[in-house]
Amino acid sequence: MPGALALGLTLGVSVLALLALFGWRDTGADWSVLNDQWFWRVVRFSLWQALLSAGLSVAFAIPVARAFALDSSLPGRQWFLRWCLLCFVMPSLVLITGMVVLFGRSGLLTPWLGSAWNLYGLSGILLAHVFLNLPFAVRVFSFQWQAIPDTAWKVAVQFNLTAWQRFKLVEWPALRGVLPATFGFIFLLCFNSFAVVLALGGGPRGTTIEVAIYQALKYNFNPSEALMLAATQLIVAGGLFAVFSRLGRLTWLAPASNTAGWLPAYRGVQRWLGRVAYMLCCCFLLAPIAALIPVALRAQLSALPWVDLSRGMAYSLAFAGGSALLAVCLALGMLAVWRHQVGKWRRRLVESAALHHLVIPGMVLSVGLYIFFMPIINWRQWGWVAIVVLNAMIALPFVFSQLKPGMFDYDANYRRLSADLGLCGWALWGRVVLPFLWPALQRALAISFVLALGDFAVFGIFGADQWRTLPWLIYALSGSYRLAEAALASLLLLALSFVALTFLEKQRRYARE
Repeated sequence: MPGALALGLTLGVSVLALLALFGWRDTGADWSVLNDQWFWRVVRFSLWQALLSAGLSVAFAIPVARAFALDSSLPGRQWFLRWCLLCFVMPSLVLITGMVVLFGRSGLLTPWLGSAWNLYGLSGILLAHVFLNLPFAVRVFSFQWQAIPDTAWKVAVQFNLTAWQRFKLVEWPALRGVLPATFGFIFLLCFNSFAVVLALGGGPRGTTIEVAIYQALKYNFNPSEALMLAATQLIVAGGLFAVFSRLGRLTWLAPASNTAGWLPAYRGVQRWLGRVAYMLCCCFLLAPIAALIPVALRAQLSALPWVDLSRGMAYSLAFAGGSALLAVCLALGMLAVWRHQVGKWRRRLVESAALHHLVIPGMVLSVGLYIFFMPIINWRQWGWVAIVVLNAMIALPFVFSQLKPGMFDYDANYRRLSADLGLCGWALWGRVVLPFLWPALQRALAISFVLALGDFAVFGIFGADQWRTLPWLIYALSGSYRLAEAALASLLLLALSFVALTFLEKQRRYARE
């Protein structure tokens, strides 16, 4: 029964959102927008900025990941991988505030960038997207290098291969398998980006489909246009996901190992070039956050919006906690259905139901549900329910993917024993299955909590001033040129994310021990 409810809720949300795309008060989507040059300019810019962002992130990540994997004497290796994970899931508004402090019109580094520099536009979008996605690519590639068997390195040394031959014959085959999938995943993330483009787009020329949907619904209140844009977003993102999902699977939440097996000598010019790349990457990833500290210290305590800060933190924690718990409950329910299916194709159907929110962008779900229920629900009063549910749906694929290997191991080792003992219901799940899955459950809760904590897009559709979260408070403070207060709120939001991810890493280490 719980599994059927989880499956029904997950699919029901998507079905209702998609139904709205094909009909709203007998009008439906406004497809005449396809004849507007503005529409095609938005689509081209969305694809172009995603292409550049993904290409730059992957290109810069390769030398950094290679240095990290092959140079075991690099300082701060363990903290670097943890920081990479935090940067990847970091709330976008924290980064945006740091970027404004560094590269804005009165930024600390702006005088050295020339008069032609402008943060607001394609350059700012690329800078922010590379910051958010470079760490992801570094983690993926470094795990691939670390997975190369010791025997491969030893054979390369025995045959006296040059550095180029070793890269071509040993390292490149390990990296080649994940390059297309990594590029495709980052491309999709940047294509569906909302907060970065909204804050740093700089006007109509820097508008993507996600931002155009938000403007059509919240500024112009044109539901038909919003539905058409959402349908376009779904078609493009879904098609790209269908292509990129066939290119391989990625490992980025694997244990952050600080140990290495047998490695060949890594010395000379390539070693120092690798160290330079590593240090430049560290500076790039630390600079926007470090820049927030002196600005936040300039904030006058008496002028701080303490009530707004406390309320924003309370609502952020409540929404993120509720979304994380709901995502875990839905994943467990769907795993209960998944494990009882006979045959690969049935299991794949259940797995596809759990992962299909990777295909449907959060903005599409938000707009579809908003318009579908708009005639019968007062979203100003009940929008918080949609915020919790939709953030749970967005986190569900990550949670399901984290819990599925543990459930598979349990079934392989203990399922028959549990059946022989006659365990079922709460006696089975509460006393056996959940304790077995506990390390994975803690990791899933932490990652889904951080993802929901930084939500900006879903709140942009359903949010209201009476339950404003920290990300939207930061956006409001930055928009009113209260940069010191925005920096302080950003550091508070970052601290909450850091605590959750530190908890994730500790639980992973305890599980290994």
